[in-house]
Amino acid sequence: MYQDNNPYAVNSDMFAVDAALSERLAFLRKVYLHVFGAILFLIGLEFLYFSTPMADSIMMLFGRRTWWIALIGFMAVTWFAQRLAYSGASQTSQYLGLGMFTVAESVFVVPAIWFALRINPNLIGQAAFLTLLITGGLTLFVVFSKADFSFLRNFLFVGGMAILGVGLLSMFGLFGGLNVGTMISGAIVALMCGYILYETSLIMHHLPTTAHVAGAMMIFGSIAQLFRHILFLLMRFGDD
Repeated sequence: MYQDNNPYAVNSDMFAVDAALSERLAFLRKVYLHVFGAILFLIGLEFLYFSTPMADSIMMLFGRRTWWIALIGFMAVTWFAQRLAYSGASQTSQYLGLGMFTVAESVFVVPAIWFALRINPNLIGQAAFLTLLITGGLTLFVVFSKADFSFLRNFLFVGGMAILGVGLLSMFGLFGGLNVGTMISGAIVALMCGYILYETSLIMHHLPTTAHVAGAMMIFGSIAQLFRHILFLLMRFGDD
């Protein structure tokens, strides 16, 4: 792949897909090191929230039905992260974006953890394990296959809008006794898997190797949403 043919080219840095396997892996290690840092930051924030009255205050503000706000926010931040990466924004701007997004995601994860602590705290660890397993498998597939999943962009956007539409309609009782919440969580899990494929491919094919922080922001958002809805599904199945 050459930059002249790449609509996202921003400078003369090498794109990960053009590098040797060892360099691609080194670039992805940087991306996931920042993802890991964001996850640790999120965990620290959750401990802060739940060791103080902050978690209850957040629940009073949002409650259970925050998924649609979180989904809109996720799609907006994904777009923002791509703009940061494509514009060749400074490392400071990229770090600021990642930090702000992590704080926002930590707030929207609170309802899932709040309910899980009351139903079965062990589900939190199970959801985290499943999230890491799925993310790792999808990432390795993209890395070693070098497949370009950028064609998924429009499908993912339409899928997200469809899920949002169904969810908003369900609030008006238009789906009778159907368990719409479970179906929405399942659909969002599938959507996030698609986003992980798309974003990992995007990072390798269309981002320079200097954009690892913005790339981490994209992946982190998908991981956080994936964890959140896997946890909701485990809680719902546990109630059956």
